Amino acid sequence: MKAHRFVPFLLAAVVSTATAQQVPRQSLQDSVIGWMKVYKFTGARAPMTVDTKRYSPAQLSIADSIANWIQASYTPKGALGDVTRSVSPRLGAHSQNDASLPQAYGAYAKTYIELKYDANRKLVPFSNSHLTWSIQANLVFGEPLISLNTPSQYYFLLPNFHRPEAAKQASQRYDLSEHPALKRYITYFNDQLRSTRANATYVVLAKDNKLPFVTVTRAEYIETLSGAIERKHAAERESAIKGWPEGKARTTALAGVDERYQRRLSLLAANREKYAARLQEAAEVFSLQPDALLENYKDAFEGSGGPGERYPVYKVDPRLAELAKSDSPQWIVVWWDGDLRDPVGKQQIDAITTNFDFQYVYDFFFAPENVKGRSYKPLHAPDARKGGGEDAPGTGQELGVMGALT
Repeated sequence: MKAHRFVPFLLAAVVSTATAQQVPRQSLQDSVIGWMKVYKFTGARAPMTVDTKRYSPAQLSIADSIANWIQASYTPKGALGDVTRSVSPRLGAHSQNDASLPQAYGAYAKTYIELKYDANRKLVPFSNSHLTWSIQANLVFGEPLISLNTPSQYYFLLPNFHRPEAAKQASQRYDLSEHPALKRYITYFNDQLRSTRANATYVVLAKDNKLPFVTVTRAEYIETLSGAIERKHAAERESAIKGWPEGKARTTALAGVDERYQRRLSLLAANREKYAARLQEAAEVFSLQPDALLENYKDAFEGSGGPGERYPVYKVDPRLAELAKSDSPQWIVVWWDGDLRDPVGKQQIDAITTNFDFQYVYDFFFAPENVKGRSYKPLHAPDARKGGGEDAPGTGQELGVMGALT
């Protein structure tokens, strides 16, 4: 009798295990699965505040429109999509320096590539593995200068910008900067590892096709480096005090901290003198992550002086950073990270480059007289065949605070 009592339990366990298994990707690659839910966002009516950034109803309504444009232009095939409206991430313990970024808002689509059947035989995500297609107003991308940034100023690099040979290396898999739908706009392909997104293509829509970022002068960079040296000194002193008990060991550790600090100050002074006649030139650095440890390389711009890449240092145009608080976007960034060799990635990229109307979006924000009240329509309609899960509850109904685009 005891064995019979456990049969239903064992059967339930077997069913549960079966429904939790991933569906082989290859078996789905020709299926138009579509969206978890097709949303029809109608515009925000109340503002939203995240940390010190206040998002107006007009800005949040733009996020609504962007989400609708994404879904109108793309129907996921071989994968399951969902769209979420977003604003800048909340600041955390390790992201306080992001406070200096302009407020960004828009929407992003997650195309889940690993799926399973739930108890109702509906396709749902098996994991969080996904491709991303994002459209954001006032977004900053590239390589953040972690050691130099502060809550009041954000610096970054664009390593492959204006380097066609770098784009060619990845063109077979990712880069489409020369595609007819994109080459009229500012494009950037990023293959660096420290970014929020490596192997991502960025298209910048900005008034008169002018990059919203400006290069930093050597003078500003040296002053920024001076502040980084001071912060590093304070952090090293605090670490020495916490790491050693009072007495000789702590005294020795603090003496080492102060010695390194004085060396850095001396080398910084030498850099000021060396570049005194060239302080208004654009600052270019030798490393993707320059830091305050001048004793390791001495020259803030040349490093050890050998051959190698040099990377201009950028910041957001201060005028545009201030205007980003207004109801109108100052620039729009469209980016995605699909791989052309992957069927799902290729289908998504084809939808972006073939269906999405970049010119309409540019005109909508920067030349509205060309739109004349027209609603957005994709250049070509995506495959409209019904996909599993279109009417299932999605995760994009609420305005999310963007923070984990993984």
